[in-house]
Amino acid sequence: MTDRETLYSGLSNAAWGYFLLHFNFNLGFNGVRINILPEFAGFLLLLSAIRKLSAERRDLSLLRPLCILLAAWHGAKWVLAIVGINMDDLRFIYLSLIVMVATLYFHYQFLTDMAALAERYQPEGESLDRRIRNRRTALLVLTTAFDLLGSLVQLFQLEEQAAVLAGAVTCAAVVILILVILIMVSLFQLRRFVRDCEPEIPPAE
Repeated sequence: MTDRETLYSGLSNAAWGYFLLHFNFNLGFNGVRINILPEFAGFLLLLSAIRKLSAERRDLSLLRPLCILLAAWHGAKWVLAIVGINMDDLRFIYLSLIVMVATLYFHYQFLTDMAALAERYQPEGESLDRRIRNRRTALLVLTTAFDLLGSLVQLFQLEEQAAVLAGAVTCAAVVILILVILIMVSLFQLRRFVRDCEPEIPPAE
């Protein structure tokens, strides 16, 4: 692949990685619900994106170990869910909170680098970099609220409180999915800018 083709492929992987991370499609088998769009596959796509884009944004390589750990965590959750062990229940709540913080940091840094790429490749007058940063910030705020509300739903056993919190969780989930779609649109737009960008002319000797 040329450098331009590698960037194009990396941005494709990033966009579809975000799709797999946030869109679930569950099927039931013998009383067990299995997500056929597993989150660990999303992190594997993001790992591939990091490999392909790190030549352009070297600090992306610093996210590689964290991405591997997050893929391993979600892979373990997916396998254990098949055998009936739920890693999201109260027994693992503190470990889940640590993973939540690590995930927030990962997405903050990854999308910050995507905004920096947009700043380099977007045509004059475009503001794709600003849109990516705004959507990044909104996604992180709402994801934090979603995860915390989900934890509160688990902690509070009173039906009235749980119902109110569950309603808030549902609303946050809908807005998060909309933001993820907008982030995917931004990444595909950045991919197009990379494809259409005029190649740099090397300086004359």
